[in-house]
Amino acid sequence: MPGTPGELTYAKDIYRYYEALAKASPRALFWKIGQTEEGRDQVILAIADEATIKQLNKYKAMIAQLADPRKTTEAQAQQIIHTAKPIYYANSGIHSPETGGPEMLIELAYRLIVEETPFIQAIRNNSIVMITPVIEVDGREKQVDTYYYGKKTKLPKPPLMYWGKYVAHDNNRDGMGQYLKLTQNITQAVLDWHPTILHDLHEAQSYLYVSTGTGPYNPSLDAIQVNEWWLLAETEVMEMAKRGVPGVWTYGFYDGWVPNYLFWIAITHNSFGRFYEVQSYGPDIVEKLQLPPTTTSREWFRPNPPLPSIKWGPRNNTNIQESALLLAMNQVARNKELYLENYWLKNKRSVEKGKSGPTFAWVIPAAQRRKVETADMVNALRQQGLEVHTANAAFKAGNVDVASGDYVIRADQPYRTLADMYFSVQNYPPANPRPYDDTGWTMQLMRNVKLSAVSEKSILDQPMTLLAADAKAAGGVDGSGSVLVVENTSDNTLITLRFKNANVKMQAAEEDFDLNGHKLRAGAIIISEADRAALEPQIKELGLTAWAVSSSPSVKMHPLVVPRIGYIHAWQRTQDEGWVRAALDRYGVPYTYFADQKLRDGNLRSKYDVIIYPHVGGSSQSHLNGIPKTGKDPIPYRKSDLTPNLGANDQSDDIRGGMGAEGLAELTKFVQQGGTLITEGSTAAF
Repeated sequence: MPGTPGELTYAKDIYRYYEALAKASPRALFWKIGQTEEGRDQVILAIADEATIKQLNKYKAMIAQLADPRKTTEAQAQQIIHTAKPIYYANSGIHSPETGGPEMLIELAYRLIVEETPFIQAIRNNSIVMITPVIEVDGREKQVDTYYYGKKTKLPKPPLMYWGKYVAHDNNRDGMGQYLKLTQNITQAVLDWHPTILHDLHEAQSYLYVSTGTGPYNPSLDAIQVNEWWLLAETEVMEMAKRGVPGVWTYGFYDGWVPNYLFWIAITHNSFGRFYEVQSYGPDIVEKLQLPPTTTSREWFRPNPPLPSIKWGPRNNTNIQESALLLAMNQVARNKELYLENYWLKNKRSVEKGKSGPTFAWVIPAAQRRKVETADMVNALRQQGLEVHTANAAFKAGNVDVASGDYVIRADQPYRTLADMYFSVQNYPPANPRPYDDTGWTMQLMRNVKLSAVSEKSILDQPMTLLAADAKAAGGVDGSGSVLVVENTSDNTLITLRFKNANVKMQAAEEDFDLNGHKLRAGAIIISEADRAALEPQIKELGLTAWAVSSSPSVKMHPLVVPRIGYIHAWQRTQDEGWVRAALDRYGVPYTYFADQKLRDGNLRSKYDVIIYPHVGGSSQSHLNGIPKTGKDPIPYRKSDLTPNLGANDQSDDIRGGMGAEGLAELTKFVQQGGTLITEGSTAAF
């Protein structure tokens, strides 16, 4: 039962319960929205009155009409605003150690379906509630495993070393990059359903923080969004205070600047994104929770502060966030026209802004040097719902020359806010307090892709064609001969070509050179006696450009060897190394993955040419010692009957102890014997 001390629920069991609810009640519908990297499902449970559930697709279509004012007239919109129902989409469990949200959402779903009070009926009859109880499903199952291991064995439990396959806390920093499956699945759900509100549930503050942020707010935000934050937050703070609940507050946490969080997926698509931070669920009771004066002082944003000391347990966590969430849902349901109109206006104003300028479009040259990365960036934007066109013919727009086939992102589209946020150069106001998170992220600069903003309105009248499928960089081989010369565009797929053909001898040019009138840069790949039948399809598929010639060019070159790669992780922290691992996997770079403890085994140079040792964090001493051996009992991290969800990435009978002096000596020996060691962050300073 939710709120029970000492109990946690696996995501798979929450799903079974949700499925049973949907089968038993005509007021609910359950479906899957995708899978994680480890093959676990992400789901949605929709709840409304019976008539609405029967016509769910009709209501979905109505809100979709509000999402695009280019297709919907003002009169049609006003009719929809008065007949449609807002969608309140609540989700939780993106941060696996924050265990309370998924538990609370078990109980909330049941109450919304069966309770007959006027308060709940107002929510059910006037809105549609959608729930994804666990975002990071892989991490949830591991979290429950580790908790019960400690509870049942009375032994030290292993830390939550891995959440998803790749990253931990950073899974809520993937809103722009969209590498992780969980982000992609939620983004697709937002694009499919156009939720009026997307609400993330977290645990990291005293009692209950309701998000507004302190500012500075991202300058691309519509003012309506900022006002919505405050309107709903002040409602929750006030209504909870009216009921005598202390410790519900707003403002003094987070800023509102960077759009990399999951809930910003809603914001960049003109919906209303928000979040809670709740006192930890546990699930064990804290007999005397002591809070510092900085969190218990009475402030204008915290008029009814938390108590300095209290007995706190999982039921407190469930009660406070469930109560506030119900108040928010009720407020939205009772004022449904307000929130639907706001959604319509944000979409409408976004299109109007693109017509009035000063930016009317963005142009991305398709034939630029990094053409594969260019196409990849275009596809990443399309995946997030942004419309991308290609120019039908060459033209000039202001001072921007547009070639036929160039990518054009029109500013007169509903999701232009996303483009504006991603492409603008950030200028975090230096007079503001220390930022909560990143301050700069300009996409084209991060990807080294050329992009131009167009301030000439006539571009909107130029002939262009909407991309209906992913962009594809043109690749292939020109000429004839037994030598292939692959241009160095610095695209990442060059590494894919090399590692995919590890047994093929390749060389790299050390200088720029001319090849039959083509000026090629250092790093071009030369393949003598090439098997063109085998390589040409790959070159084309990877978007690379090559020339077939009769003899090797006269340029200084060296063998382009395929190294044997060792990849070190530490048992203390895998957050940062996971992003590096994800990049290697994406581009097909093989490696042997092992814990720093294994360095002690020695003979590194006989096994590896390159060792990658990504950032871990901590001190030099912690790098050496790893997890301290403070007791006699080992701390295993492996798949077992008691922990069936552990061990997907790596396993150990005892994760304590790092590389030690012996391992460091072996790593030093590896370098002295000619091996290449690649470090990052803390491991570079070690």
